[in-house]
Amino acid sequence: MNLIPFMGAVVAFLLAVSYWMETIQRGTKKKQTSLSPNSSINSFGNKFPIGFLDRYITTFLFLSLTILQLHIYAELTKGIGSYPFFYGIHIPCILLLGPLSYLFFEEMSGGEFSRIRFLHFLPSFLSVFYIFLFRPESFVLPSIDSETHDHNSYTISISILLGIGVVSIFCYMLSIFIRVIRWKLASRESIESSFLSFLFLLLYSLLVMLLFVLAQLVFMQIFLFACASLTFLLVVVLILKMNYREIIFNFKTETRLARYKESRVKGLDIMQILKRLDDMMNLEKLYLNEDLSLATLAKRLDLDSHQLSEILNSRLGSTFRNYVNQFRLLEAANLLLERPDMTILSIIYASGFNSKSSFHKLFQNRFGDSPQNYRSKSKAN
Repeated sequence: MNLIPFMGAVVAFLLAVSYWMETIQRGTKKKQTSLSPNSSINSFGNKFPIGFLDRYITTFLFLSLTILQLHIYAELTKGIGSYPFFYGIHIPCILLLGPLSYLFFEEMSGGEFSRIRFLHFLPSFLSVFYIFLFRPESFVLPSIDSETHDHNSYTISISILLGIGVVSIFCYMLSIFIRVIRWKLASRESIESSFLSFLFLLLYSLLVMLLFVLAQLVFMQIFLFACASLTFLLVVVLILKMNYREIIFNFKTETRLARYKESRVKGLDIMQILKRLDDMMNLEKLYLNEDLSLATLAKRLDLDSHQLSEILNSRLGSTFRNYVNQFRLLEAANLLLERPDMTILSIIYASGFNSKSSFHKLFQNRFGDSPQNYRSKSKAN
């Protein structure tokens, strides 16, 4: 049974590394095939900053879970006694899990990171100073399965912080669950399989947190069962990531649409419109439809044509045609590199263009070379 948290730590670490590598790859790809500053959704001044934490939310989330599981394993196997300096390191991680989970949900559903303030992370940062600066020079390390504990003020305070951390995670998860339920109830469409999957996953996460709360406050004997439940949750997340990526993609698309509809009820939210527009291009790839028009796109956004045109001009500094063509050109450039079996003519139509001459002119202006030379030089490199 003591190996269960160690297995959980391994799974959490694999997830952290996986998401870290994906973030690096996305960053490299964005640098290689980025839109111009005026037409990039992530570049309208300082209003939508993409910081280090924003990019690596999921990596930090699973690293925190890794440290937590390793600390539990060390306590269960009495290994923490060999490294007493690390006693209590799980407290900052626990206090981070709630805000990081909420940020991860915000990223998945196209929310704004500014909605969650620095104060949410302050308890975790303060706990680091308390644990390492105010630790007594000599104290008895408590055992997680011991019936007797050294009831000094320091160990009692650690237990209190642990309880606060677990309860905070439960509250964050509950708020996410309520948000998703509200979006689904407000939707007139049938419940999609991805929504059901994530609802069950969120509900299970709440139950896991409830087990830890009960173990901490009422019945410590169920602690190992709570650890096993958490490890199982991590395994499920790993399986979903490896074999059922379409569920994650569908959930991201559906939640972002639900968030957008919610924002439209409150009025014209330019930031949410730009986010939704970005999703429709990058996730749904509407630009591949050669018949896509300003009126069609505006209708999908519940806007008038002149409203969408004004937003594109004032916020992105682009006309509708230039905006869509940027995505089509990037698609064509990727196909030229990734699909050597496709002819250039096939790539033109596969990218959403319906004119060979206009494509060559736009491609030359965008990349400074012809499609054939662009492909040839890439092969040479």
